[in-house]
Amino acid sequence: MKHTFKSTSHDLEGLFKGVTRFSTFCNRLENQSRIDPIAYDSDKYKGDGFEFFVELFLSLHPNDNRIGLYNYEPILVNDNGVDGIGNNIIGEKSVAQVKYRSNTQSVLTANQDHLANLFSDGMMGHGVVADMDNKNNFRHFIFTTAKDLHFYTEQEMFKSKVKTFGYEDFRRFLDGNIQFWNSANKLINSLNIVKIS
Repeated sequence: MKHTFKSTSHDLEGLFKGVTRFSTFCNRLENQSRIDPIAYDSDKYKGDGFEFFVELFLSLHPNDNRIGLYNYEPILVNDNGVDGIGNNIIGEKSVAQVKYRSNTQSVLTANQDHLANLFSDGMMGHGVVADMDNKNNFRHFIFTTAKDLHFYTEQEMFKSKVKTFGYEDFRRFLDGNIQFWNSANKLINSLNIVKIS
């Protein structure tokens, strides 16, 4: 686990202990984000916490083609729209953006949620361009607690070239998945965490 949230969170073990549902994790993240909003901005805390969660989720699903992103590593410096890089299902370099939203029924838009930066930073910073010849080959991924992308953003602006993994997708994968939550707790308990204050 590389994301700095492992050492900046208020209580990483408490965030995961006894959790068996994705909504419980989100509620705990929301509650922790309000502990000290002056020292750690609440929205940044939720964003960082969810970025950490996505890294953990992908590391515990290393070969699942329903997700389609492998060898994931978070971007820790110069984040200009890409939160992480990895490889897609056919091994091509791919980019991801992670968006935490408290309203799980909301939809993300290119302008309001700065999603276009995924494409611009993906291309300029990481050399990743969309494969327009193969409609099933994704090189751009969004992980979010929102419901999905707005249909206009997805279909008209991004030409259906972004694979989005939303709140209900996380619920289907994780609610009642005791093995995942046990593995997450085991991994977190094994981290040699040096607290950054």
